[in-house]
Amino acid sequence: IHPSLPPGFSGGGWLALPLAGAALAMFLARRWAHTARERRVAVVLAIFGVLAAGGVLFGAGPGPEGSASAPKSPRAKARAILKWSYRSPGTVARILPYAGDLDPTVREQAVLALGLNLIVTDIEHATPTRPARYESHPLRERLRTQLLVSMREDSSEAVRAEAARALWKAPLAFGPQPAAAETLAVVLERALRPGAVERLAWLALDAAAGARDPGLEAAAARFAMQTPDPELARAARTALER
Repeated sequence: IHPSLPPGFSGGGWLALPLAGAALAMFLARRWAHTARERRVAVVLAIFGVLAAGGVLFGAGPGPEGSASAPKSPRAKARAILKWSYRSPGTVARILPYAGDLDPTVREQAVLALGLNLIVTDIEHATPTRPARYESHPLRERLRTQLLVSMREDSSEAVRAEAARALWKAPLAFGPQPAAAETLAVVLERALRPGAVERLAWLALDAAAGARDPGLEAAAARFAMQTPDPELARAARTALER
């Protein structure tokens, strides 16, 4: 490691580079957005990418794990989950209990982090010149198991959908997950009902734009034809055209 680089580049800090690149791409993509809403989404994602990159780069260095008291409030838990996601395998493991938190919002944030963290990103973005360091790490199976439990058993549809998306978006880390595609297809079917949470439709369509699955693609096609929201319909068609 070059001595002039920040300490976060040792042991996980390299993840700041793709995160920062993704943030820049989202910021530049705003100029091609068709609507003001799409521009806002691009800017928000860009800001999140910058914050995540900064957290990885300057928070990935060594430090005591478990020395601080456990967060109490939902906001403190959310901050802790974000911080732990890319610091070390040990801090990623600290997220697991929050998948069973009493607050469904905390559970959703935890499940999101269980599918997007140091371990998963390392495996999903491995290359011949940079092989995955954590491919055989025992935490990988624990993450997969918890995501499956959350997808099948959680009382919150949002948590189940987030868990399914996490499993489907990381096929190299978690392997084929046909049950996740089935869950996401059901989310799209329910998204057509009056009063449905729009955010879950966006979540399922994001997953549909990933690995191919006939059932999920059929659900996206039906959704594109039946939704009254032109932006959601466009997103569904884009997912099918990849």
